[in-house]
Amino acid sequence: MLRWISKSGTFIQFTIFLLILVILWMPAFVNPVLPVQTPADGPLYTILATWLQPFALLTIAIALILVILQALILFYVFQANGFFGRSNFLPAIIILLAYSWNGSFLTLHAVLPATLFIIIALNSIMKMYGQQAAYQQVFIAAFSIGIASLFYIPLAYLLLMIWFSLITYRISSWREYAVSIIGFSLSFIYYLSWLFWNDNLQKGLAHLSSSLFNLVLPDRLSIINTVWLSVSAFVMVIATVAVLNIMNDKLISLRRRSWVLFNFSLTSAIAILLAGWPILSANYLFVIPLSFFLTGSFTLIKRPFWFEMIALAFLLFFIAMRVYLVVII
Repeated sequence: MLRWISKSGTFIQFTIFLLILVILWMPAFVNPVLPVQTPADGPLYTILATWLQPFALLTIAIALILVILQALILFYVFQANGFFGRSNFLPAIIILLAYSWNGSFLTLHAVLPATLFIIIALNSIMKMYGQQAAYQQVFIAAFSIGIASLFYIPLAYLLLMIWFSLITYRISSWREYAVSIIGFSLSFIYYLSWLFWNDNLQKGLAHLSSSLFNLVLPDRLSIINTVWLSVSAFVMVIATVAVLNIMNDKLISLRRRSWVLFNFSLTSAIAILLAGWPILSANYLFVIPLSFFLTGSFTLIKRPFWFEMIALAFLLFFIAMRVYLVVII
């Protein structure tokens, strides 16, 4: 069934996308949830969430729009970089499902607006491959990550993703690394200047420090959340290994660009480890690589029967979990 969806036309896939959207997000409009707020939220998100606090339905609407935008933009990014030979809307469907597993997060949270800038950064990093002087792409990627960090502070660690990708592309010039630091620092210079102007510099620096470095044991999660996150991690690891293995037989440009998604996953894991294990929020960072590697498992692997069974079981588990959370709880 899932392989049939991956091979069906874009119109059929888009129709499935709309049906899933209505089914999964309708309860959020019936019983709207206030914006999710965490200690690691950046100043841009704090301002946005505070402004939307009295408007519950507007909060849900903006969150849904951000999910749709992310799904559509990422769909075009994958196509533009030549990963999938035909128009395939499956990454958008996977993104929608991955963002809809937890009813408490069917609202606005810091990762949602930040992810739009992360996608811009990923696209810029992929486009820089093969260019002699990719200063513009490096600057755009670093500056976008800097803005994303002002929505969710632990995303500052994604600067490492740029450096890992430069190593993957075998770019050894110091200029690209210097440009990345300048582009990343620019947004924080504006933020720190604003703090200094409002006499809040010390408080703001303390917030940044506590959000970036918080080496503590993870909070205890509920059993169902723990099971879901564990199963999701297992499926993603299998898909990642399978796709990266098959990429060895592809063009070197596709191979190097696919490793950008792996670098992103690795850096996100580092951010979770160093920022105090904000698992429920940070797990949404893995939505982007999950959509890529799962789609690749259906379109790039010639005989994916064994993986389709795993993915089908994963989908059935998702349905069972949503029914349990809505009906039982």
